Amino acid sequence: MYKLLVVDDEQIVVDSIKYIVENNFSDIIVAGTARSGREAIEKAEIVKPDIVFMDIKMPGINGIDAIREIKSRFGNVLFVILTAYEYFEFAKEAVNLGVTEYLLKPVNRSKIVETIKKTIEIIDAEREKRRRELELREKLENILPVLENGFIYSILFFDDSSRELEAYKDILEIGDKGGYIMTVEFGEEEGPGTLGNRIGLSVKSQSFYPYFRDVIKSRCKCLVGPVMLNRIVVFVYSDFKDDEYSERLEALNIAEYVYNKLSEKVDADFYIGIGRRRRKIEMLYKSYEESLKAIRHAGAKGVMHIMDIPEESGVNPEYPVSKEKFMIERASAGDTAASLQAFDYIFEWLTREFENNLHRVKSKLLELMVLLHRMASDYEIYSSEVPKYCDYITDMMEIQDISTLKSWCRAQIEHITRSISSGKKKKVSSLILKAREYIDKNFSNEITLEDVAKEVNISPHYFSRLYKEETGENFIEYLTSVRINKAKELIETGGYSIKEICYMTGYGDPNYFSRIFKKVMGVTPSEYKEAMQNRK
Repeated sequence: MYKLLVVDDEQIVVDSIKYIVENNFSDIIVAGTARSGREAIEKAEIVKPDIVFMDIKMPGINGIDAIREIKSRFGNVLFVILTAYEYFEFAKEAVNLGVTEYLLKPVNRSKIVETIKKTIEIIDAEREKRRRELELREKLENILPVLENGFIYSILFFDDSSRELEAYKDILEIGDKGGYIMTVEFGEEEGPGTLGNRIGLSVKSQSFYPYFRDVIKSRCKCLVGPVMLNRIVVFVYSDFKDDEYSERLEALNIAEYVYNKLSEKVDADFYIGIGRRRRKIEMLYKSYEESLKAIRHAGAKGVMHIMDIPEESGVNPEYPVSKEKFMIERASAGDTAASLQAFDYIFEWLTREFENNLHRVKSKLLELMVLLHRMASDYEIYSSEVPKYCDYITDMMEIQDISTLKSWCRAQIEHITRSISSGKKKKVSSLILKAREYIDKNFSNEITLEDVAKEVNISPHYFSRLYKEETGENFIEYLTSVRINKAKELIETGGYSIKEICYMTGYGDPNYFSRIFKKVMGVTPSEYKEAMQNRK
């Protein structure tokens, strides 16, 4: 339903428009009338019209000023000027105000009806536009956490992630100012800087994760990663000044705010570590490493910035995050050898730095195994050899010596990576088979690379590259071979002209068909037909 406000100091004009509307439109009501500019402004406040028919010359405030005032309060209202004054200045001002029509009295009924219909079409178009914008915004809000998770994963677990990060920068509108990593760890405190029951709290975290997102996003502009065991990684945008100390204080204020809010709401212990700001997104993994180091030094305070850690001599080298990222990347590619080699390096580092302390080595490797088994879940490769979440964690926690732990982890990595590799090959082979079946059935039609790619549900560019890698020939070469073989069969059978065979094999031009046939067979279709007849 649309609401119309009619403003004119001549009652006959008001009555005429009301009569026309009531007799020609069932979805429009005359919600109000006014006889002056002041009265029009007051009525607009009450009825909130969609359309206003406005006279210009009226007692007191004129129509142009009334339009200006109403538009300042209700920006979506559309105006039609209906006046006896054909002044250029009035018309010019009406255009500036975005008036839909400027009608001169007297106006016949059909022109009024036509103008109202046109105005309704504009209103409908604007409403549809707003509806789509809201729908798009709603979809974006739903998918935003997924995009944020992907951004965080790209920072932490993939060596060559520059292309992915550039794509995320565009989608998430990150810009080039950079930022820093804030990492939150939670659990049950077993001693200064040590959190226990990480698995139990990982499950519990799903209930307070939405609250955490709301808290930190209300305090700063940031991207929030997923729960990874007992850890949440956050990228905080930073457009601070060059004063490092001020930047640090601002980051600490944010972290302490989040820490206090979580402590009030959630029954768990927390540590929050903050890394340095990085101007380049690709270098954020260093800020992440610093945030973990800050957590280890947080102690009873709960919150620590990397720059607040006193310089110490003989500090152990940092955990090889880059090697871990490389391992995850190669595992996702199904590269067993490279994954195992990277794991051996990490395992040796852990046993050396933790002096073969089984509990500490196992605790760190548990994070790695969670990542790998989540990848296994994504690829749907679970089997009796790769137990599901609770089972594999239970199995791992029951291991009581270092060598068995290493063997068990290597077996998991080996099976997961080989299963991923095998799964990818099977998927590719089934795609190629499906594509060829489609070509074999439809070669007589005008089919394109895009048609076949759509049939197997991948992009044309990727399909073209995949097909070449898998078969050693281009898509068009296979299509041509199918068509030419069919053409040979039809020629040998007899009963069809060369022109008929051309159309039956998917070619629209006999001359082009003849050229392709000769290119493949070395002779023209006519020469081939003659040779077949001579053999008989």
